[in-house]
Amino acid sequence: MTDAVALHVENLAAGYGPVRCLDGVTLSVASGTVTAVLGANGAGKTSLLRTISGLLKPRGGRVQLHGHDIVGLPVEGIVRRGMAHVPEGRGVIAELTVEENLRLGALWRGDREEAAASLSDAYARFEPLRERAHQPAATLSGGERQMLSIARALMGRPSVLLLDEPSLGLAPLVASRLMALVRDLAATTGLAVLLVEQNARSALAIADFGVVLSLGRTVASGDPARLAADDSLRHAYLGF
Repeated sequence: MTDAVALHVENLAAGYGPVRCLDGVTLSVASGTVTAVLGANGAGKTSLLRTISGLLKPRGGRVQLHGHDIVGLPVEGIVRRGMAHVPEGRGVIAELTVEENLRLGALWRGDREEAAASLSDAYARFEPLRERAHQPAATLSGGERQMLSIARALMGRPSVLLLDEPSLGLAPLVASRLMALVRDLAATTGLAVLLVEQNARSALAIADFGVVLSLGRTVASGDPARLAADDSLRHAYLGF
């Protein structure tokens, strides 16, 4: 883990038409760490990731990737600067094989040797994908599809990973393993992970820092253990 800030968000505001979904959100994610963004449905968690990755235009504030402003850049420009976004829903291409899905993640790099190295890394880290490399993605379980979504994002060698609800719909044991994998990714690769997660208890267990949103505003932030121990916060916003 390092102290280098990979992602910095300051006073970020955004909305859909007249509805404001983010109102002055500020946070930082250091390389090699996991920051968990928590809150009830409608808190603004997904909108935060969409705004950071350029899918939703901000109405104010700034987003910096390794010290460089990225607001206003096209999505592909942000990706090329080192950010990957895995949206909710395990969006793999079901008709393609596992390996074909993975190779799509490295297409923009245009370097066959680097793509081959990324593929080897993906199979080493996500062993079930190696075993199913030539199967259609449609044959994978929910947990395996989520692994494939994350592995495909990593094929581009990002320095910042945005993860939206990776454990949604998964069995508790599968979700627990996936969370451990996310923690290991940050710790062993130096990846900065911004994790949006409905399962607050699991997210806080692997996070280095926690942020709680409500109606687009930050209502609490800080040490995950302190957030998890705050009874009023847990009952009002975290659901456990």
